[in-house]
Amino acid sequence: MKVKKIAVLCAAVGMLSVLLTGCGDSIQSEEEIVVPREDTDFQEPEEQNDQDSGEEGAAANTGGIAQMVQAPEHYTWEQSSGDYHISADAPVILPEAEGFKSYKVTSAVFTQEDYDKVNQVLLNGASLWERDYEEMKASNGFTASEIDEIIERLENAEKTDKAGAATYEEKIDEFKRLREGALEEPVIVEVPAVVSYQKIENLEEENAEYVEDNILHGNATLNGEDYMVILDNNLRDDWRWIYFNIISSRGNFYSVGRQVEPGGEKISVENVKQEAQQMMTDMGFSDFIMSGDEYFASTSMNETDGTITGTGGYGVHFTRCLDGIPVTYTDSEGTTVEDGDISSWPYEKIDIVFDQEGFTEFKWTNPYQLEKTSDEYVFLLPFADIQNVFEEMMFKKTEDFWKDVQAEVTLQVNEVRLGYMRVMEKGNVMEGTMIPVWDFFGSETFRYGDMEEAFTEERPYRCLLTINAMDGTIIDRDFGY
Repeated sequence: MKVKKIAVLCAAVGMLSVLLTGCGDSIQSEEEIVVPREDTDFQEPEEQNDQDSGEEGAAANTGGIAQMVQAPEHYTWEQSSGDYHISADAPVILPEAEGFKSYKVTSAVFTQEDYDKVNQVLLNGASLWERDYEEMKASNGFTASEIDEIIERLENAEKTDKAGAATYEEKIDEFKRLREGALEEPVIVEVPAVVSYQKIENLEEENAEYVEDNILHGNATLNGEDYMVILDNNLRDDWRWIYFNIISSRGNFYSVGRQVEPGGEKISVENVKQEAQQMMTDMGFSDFIMSGDEYFASTSMNETDGTITGTGGYGVHFTRCLDGIPVTYTDSEGTTVEDGDISSWPYEKIDIVFDQEGFTEFKWTNPYQLEKTSDEYVFLLPFADIQNVFEEMMFKKTEDFWKDVQAEVTLQVNEVRLGYMRVMEKGNVMEGTMIPVWDFFGSETFRYGDMEEAFTEERPYRCLLTINAMDGTIIDRDFGY
């Protein structure tokens, strides 16, 4: 089965990684602060949303979003109670647009056209291939020379880590058994680059979460570099998480905020942004916008001394842009569930990552299908009302969360942003709505008991609180409602 092949492939890549490697300043980029409430001269635009509020809403918004919400240029506030402290010293960022409209959101699957346009730009149209794991099953896909190198590394490794000498000997014996059936050269077969989607009808059946033909995976070679390509179209009614990844052999990167990993300081941030934007343009993603950027890192374990080493990278986040207003990017995936519910619908995004050698990763998660349901602008509450909700609810949320913990907690708001967000009803991952929300970004610092130094959790896209801009209700980004 393809699923088993993927598992073998990932294991092989992991072992080869061990073998080969030795076992921003502001929250969002490319946007400007909103003008004072009495000013009508907007600066840089953001993404736009649509919702219907009738004639009153449309009339109230004739002066644009800034006129409607009457937000200040800067938001400052602070309050303390015992060990809880909250302060805000943050620019208020608005989209330059007349108003938000209403959109219905449903899940879309990846198409052949999606694959072809990405492959043509990022991989120069390279064909896919993989090792023939049936022919090489005796060695789990490894060649004789690859196994010899792994055994040599294990034999020379210091047996001082948690695994212990006995575990190393077990590994060595296992690879020696694989060596007996290993071929000298890999057997390569071509993989047809065909994207398909077959709906999973009966979730009660065993392994119903996967349809074999819904997964396209293989390797592509470009300029001597191998890239793993995985497109998973297994969209389920209860778990809508599909993805299209292209990952270089240099490692799988993850975001680390503003922390510069070794090697990351040698990467030109401006060049990364320009190249990533050019890639998106060339691939035809005209309805996406750059909505964040930060450092990435790839780590690997050194079998010799057990240390973990990191490789620096830099990546750009892209989200949808509706009528000129972006969907706000946060670091929440939207995969949290509650009360035994298994329904999950992660947010759509595209990440493009570079390291010192150039492009290294493309990740596209959960494409949306959007349908405008009204051309009328929705009503937006004045920022003063939103501010009142934040100051009341943020303090209560903090006290409730930390009340049983002996710790001093400080929250610092450093950016306030108005933009689109996809929301859904609890338990309903079939369809959602794009609505305008206020996001309050910032950091959290806490000190437990006798800790000498406080610990600060500071990520550039960490949202402390999200508020519905139309009615002032609180939205949990982790849940999506």
